[in-house]
Amino acid sequence: MEVVGRVSGRRSWSDAEKLEILAEAFRPGVRVRDVIAR
Repeated sequence: MEVVGRVSGRRSWSDAEKLEILAEAFRPGVRVRDVIAR
């Protein structure tokens, strides 16, 4: 059996994506857990 690579399971987010996620999470009426689930 040959292992070619490994998957870390982590995503790499750009700074713009991080800001977008934070902005969405702090909108009135939005639950942080719903943002995280997406």
